[in-house]
Amino acid sequence: MKSEDRFHLIASCATSALLVELLATPKPGLVDRRRDLRELNAVRMQASASSLYRWFYRGAELGSRGLRPGVLGKLILNAVRSSLSAQSGGNAHLGAILLLMPLCMAAGASLGSEYDLREAKLRRSVRNVISSAGWSDTFNVFQAIRVTRPAGLGVVPYLDVTDDRTYVEVRRKRIKLLDALSSYKGRDSIADELIIGYPLTFDVCLTEMRRVLRANGDLNDAIVNGLLAVMAKRVDSHIVRRNGLHLGRYASHLAMRALREGGVLTERGRRLLQQMDNVFREKDIRPGSSADVVDAATFVLLLVDRVKP
Repeated sequence: MKSEDRFHLIASCATSALLVELLATPKPGLVDRRRDLRELNAVRMQASASSLYRWFYRGAELGSRGLRPGVLGKLILNAVRSSLSAQSGGNAHLGAILLLMPLCMAAGASLGSEYDLREAKLRRSVRNVISSAGWSDTFNVFQAIRVTRPAGLGVVPYLDVTDDRTYVEVRRKRIKLLDALSSYKGRDSIADELIIGYPLTFDVCLTEMRRVLRANGDLNDAIVNGLLAVMAKRVDSHIVRRNGLHLGRYASHLAMRALREGGVLTERGRRLLQQMDNVFREKDIRPGSSADVVDAATFVLLLVDRVKP
């Protein structure tokens, strides 16, 4: 496989992961092919996902050239700007971009001409991508978060993305991305995925998705149950920021209960999913961080496992 074809394959899998996850249903509190949110719908999210293809391609291409400081942050910032300019709904894919761009760079660095990429190799490579990111990556990643203005971001005591002094500090002390993200450790699911090495993506979500695929081969069902598995394992940080810890824990409990009953695979599980969706939409509960993890896991399924939607 030629280099250019490999980069297109990686970008296609990343973009397809966003589109497939978007349309999967039922996803409580999230956009799917049947339900919209107030400011976001399937059309806007499709426009956002389509705008990211070129940046995923660029990430794969630059990843193949070696892991150089400064590249990851620029790619993430450019991808976020494309997403925001492609549609009028605001933040559509910030968390997914933060997870998928390092994976695209890692895949570009690891995928050989014989299409021999294995999960363990991809996981090692993505750790290297994050650990290689320098202070300019921190600067641009934080800018990407600030320009997106995700709901309920809150304030942290040190290196807050909304504080102009943070950017002076990052430049003055040359704070690498891993060190900067540690300020958000334990309070943000996406930051923890990047710091720890994608544990929810590989160990939780992929495990459940593969189990469902072995059971019935349905990627839609795998995505829905993967979402439940992530929510059950960890309280969704997006819910906590928007709705508080109490509702975050409540949502996690409901996901655990539905998953225990089989999730989308059983009639009882589907009833519980419908109840969850009703509650989530009534209270405007959105498990967005969990959905971002599902996007990353779906990318791995498409690229490594060669699953076809």
